[in-house]
Amino acid sequence: MSESGTLSALIEQADFKLRWFDLGRRLQSVSKSTAAAFEAGQASWPHPYLRQAWTGLLLQPNEGGEPIVWFLRFPLDEQGKLQLQARDGLLRALAQELKQGPASESAAQLDQLLQQSGLLFTPSTERQAAFHSQTAVLLGRQASEHYESVLRYFGDPENHRWDNLALQGIADLAARWEKESALLLRQVGKIAAPVFISLCHCLENQPLDYRLASAIIERAERELTTDTADISVVAAAVRALSHSPATGLRQAFIQSLLAESDSSQNKEVLAAIGSRCHQDLVKPELAALWVGKLADSADQQTFNLLLSDLMFIPQVRIALLSALRDPERKESLAVAFGNFLHGPKATH
Repeated sequence: MSESGTLSALIEQADFKLRWFDLGRRLQSVSKSTAAAFEAGQASWPHPYLRQAWTGLLLQPNEGGEPIVWFLRFPLDEQGKLQLQARDGLLRALAQELKQGPASESAAQLDQLLQQSGLLFTPSTERQAAFHSQTAVLLGRQASEHYESVLRYFGDPENHRWDNLALQGIADLAARWEKESALLLRQVGKIAAPVFISLCHCLENQPLDYRLASAIIERAERELTTDTADISVVAAAVRALSHSPATGLRQAFIQSLLAESDSSQNKEVLAAIGSRCHQDLVKPELAALWVGKLADSADQQTFNLLLSDLMFIPQVRIALLSALRDPERKESLAVAFGNFLHGPKATH
């Protein structure tokens, strides 16, 4: 399909400025050229997740006014490219609608068409909050009304209530982590566990520096030393570190978690590593350790879901297949992989 027949071209013809984001494993921006090549069927989606491209489209009316947001989920083929037939019917309908009038009059009709397309999805509450915060920073807009109360809590967490903090305010802080890094470094070890977990889930979208990554690991490691360790804190820490350029620090942390008995048997921790830290599973030793623990600890459905997703990423696929085909692999891994390929054997 020609460039003029793409979703981006139609939106821009309707007098909107368009920005693309990926919302699969984390929230991240996608360049205009990358999105254009994907839409034209010329390139794979750079961040596939569960065999789909989970996108956020930010439409800013050129004549001013409030931006419009669409969350669209595009199915991918075996090469990670757009399944064009899933898009063409929507494009035809949109093109017809956009001929009817200016953008200000078309928004409601466009939304209705999208509702009928089957491509719309609703992100998690945390992802929506992160998207709102990130785009506010991008557009030079103020943080939400909830931000100040979050800052007050972080300023003195031991003397402020945490249970009335809004997730949107926590997401605002995560989106401004560099500006508030001194505050975060000082208090990340003191905030209540539920606040820490929510903060980490929002920080997974950010390239955290070595110092903040270290403070988050320290909090998680301290949690593991307690008699009643909250493994959700540990899994959240894994997610927070997943986009950090401190690769060696993160991989050493993951290695220690997979070698540690309690956390290595926890499905939430294993899922956090598999879904968020896939780039680390390119390392053969981490891939082998992770997939072995997954076979031991997860049910077959979880094993299949995580493995099929990662097999879609070429470099990770190579490392995983090496572990899965290792003649010295554990019997539990051989059985789980066999079931993944062929389904469980019938018993008589």
